[in-house]
Amino acid sequence: MSVYPQLQVRKRILLLFLIFLFLVFLLSIRLAWIQVVNSAEFQKRALEQRTRELKVEPKRGIIYDKKGRELAISGSSETVVAVPMEIEDPGRTARILSNILALEYDYVYDRLTRKASAVYIKRKVSEEIAEEVRRQNLAGITFTEESKRFYPKGNLASHILGFAGIDSQGLEGLELSYDKYLRGKPGKIGIERDAAGRFIPDGIQQYVAPHDGYNIYLTIDEVIQYIVERELDKAMTELQTSDATVIVMDPKTGGILALANRPDYDLNNFAAYPQKNWRNRAISDGFEPGSTFKIITTAAALEEGVVNEYDYFADPGHILVSGERINCWKYGGHGSQTFAEVVQNSCNPGFVQVGMRLGKESFYNYIKAFGFGSKTSIRLPGEATGIMLNYDSIGPVELATMSFGHGITVTPIQLTTAVAAIANKGMLMQPRLVEEIRTSTGQLVERIEPVAVRQVVSEETADRTLKLLEKVVADGTGSSAAISGYRIGGKTGTAKHYGVEVYDSSFIGILPIDDPQLVIMVVFYDLTGQLYYGSQTAAPVFRNIALDVIRYLDIAPSFPAEEENKINRVLTVPDLINMDIYEAENLLRKEAFDVKIVGKSKKVLKQVPLAGARILEGTTVLLFTEEDYDRNYLIAVPDLTGMTVDEASYLLEQIGLLLQVKGKGRIIKQDIQAGERVSSGTVISVEAKDSA
Repeated sequence: MSVYPQLQVRKRILLLFLIFLFLVFLLSIRLAWIQVVNSAEFQKRALEQRTRELKVEPKRGIIYDKKGRELAISGSSETVVAVPMEIEDPGRTARILSNILALEYDYVYDRLTRKASAVYIKRKVSEEIAEEVRRQNLAGITFTEESKRFYPKGNLASHILGFAGIDSQGLEGLELSYDKYLRGKPGKIGIERDAAGRFIPDGIQQYVAPHDGYNIYLTIDEVIQYIVERELDKAMTELQTSDATVIVMDPKTGGILALANRPDYDLNNFAAYPQKNWRNRAISDGFEPGSTFKIITTAAALEEGVVNEYDYFADPGHILVSGERINCWKYGGHGSQTFAEVVQNSCNPGFVQVGMRLGKESFYNYIKAFGFGSKTSIRLPGEATGIMLNYDSIGPVELATMSFGHGITVTPIQLTTAVAAIANKGMLMQPRLVEEIRTSTGQLVERIEPVAVRQVVSEETADRTLKLLEKVVADGTGSSAAISGYRIGGKTGTAKHYGVEVYDSSFIGILPIDDPQLVIMVVFYDLTGQLYYGSQTAAPVFRNIALDVIRYLDIAPSFPAEEENKINRVLTVPDLINMDIYEAENLLRKEAFDVKIVGKSKKVLKQVPLAGARILEGTTVLLFTEEDYDRNYLIAVPDLTGMTVDEASYLLEQIGLLLQVKGKGRIIKQDIQAGERVSSGTVISVEAKDSA
């Protein structure tokens, strides 16, 4: 064998040895990299492969009312969990669990045989069911604790609170709109297991604590909410209807003190109710407001100066607009009346004339400025904008009908917010339901301050409008909302559905007029019974709610009880001739007379009754400010037959006529026939006779 081949073999062996040494070197470097340099990273990866993680739910934040009373809370409940690799007999286990948990056998068996580290069998079971499962001592079945939403007041404030789902996610109401604050941040727990999935007793266990959700404090007062819902339920039974809305608002802050709809639902069992019951009609559904919208027309007209309280309007019972006849609700109309009386009587022809004076552009701008046609930003899901005609679609007839609240739809929250602006010196406030957001330990996260949107009308206009609304309750169509001792203003509304005998009735009231603290809106939808006027349905409910809320909030009366109880005082009419009209009006009102001003000048030229006359407290005194105006101021004589003397006297005093009586009892004859027009101050002679 030659030397050359041996050298070749040796070289090859040496090369292979060097390659081997190089590979050993590389492996050593790699081992050093894994075991020394990057040891922590690979240990982490290995631990992750051996560790099975379960999510730990945070506790959802509590919802409190404005006084700190719990409305929505989260308690702990147990969830049944299976570890499939530890199940010894899937069939037997599935049969036992399906019976206890009221689940289908196939469903449970499928879960138990999945190739997964852990699966839910049934979540958030009751304590009794969890204990029954434990007693079975089933291999591979364990429990994890989860948070479960609970509403301690059941149905109360259901449309405000809404509800949370199985994963503690907000689904409706404030639970949805404030979900990012309430839900918190989940934690986790990790358990080390071997290759077979078995728990390692001394293995590493990881725990990352959850961060509980924030608590929110509402503007809602639980007691006021209860009062509203109690009175609403009573009215639903009496009126035999199923749909209604009530809103109570603080006009100075926009804070909602109560909001309720019917039908409602039990928050703890929401899935058992039709979705119609979940609907928040206060913000999601529009309705034709009818005469309650006249408040907006009134404020706009006063602000623009196209009318004052003492302007006269003729109402023969109807008015023609572009060939369309618009009737007054009162057969035969109200005759000649001041604008104050137009508001008090809720006279449609009168408001049509006011709307015409305002004009399309001005009226449309005020409607928009009061917030109609746009959302109020109340921060509840599903808010609607209502329906307004496009500006170019508004002709004379549309302008006329809008002036008294027809041909437009609004949501209850829009109308409440707009009227609250008048109660708040003309300033429109954004409605709000939440006052504060705090951590679970009480630390302040955010305070939601009242938001002023814009000044819609002046403070003077707002005050004048309130005084007109006060007359509506004191002497007009809203008298069923009156409360002894309190100055209350408001307006009734009744709107008929097109083509059917179905009505929406409403009343919106402000109290007390001298320092408005509450605006209360009551709406009944789809009424088909004999009672459907706002004065018959909504106004009495307003009164019942307001009575208890006044007591609860300890709102002081507008005037002392002893002043309220003074009745039938006989007073002497002062001499007002040549006095400034506003000084004369103030003097008469201070003396407890009512006042009617005829004419537009600034000085009193004639008065009825004359100075020195002795009349009852509250009687109307006519003040004439223009020469011969009283001769042109003709009043239709009413039909007095069948009335008592007191009834006739009161009626004539209200329209500026005087009564002379012969006999006593009920009136059987009058010298001037009903319907004949006479000058103010005319004496109507009547004959009365006892029915016996």
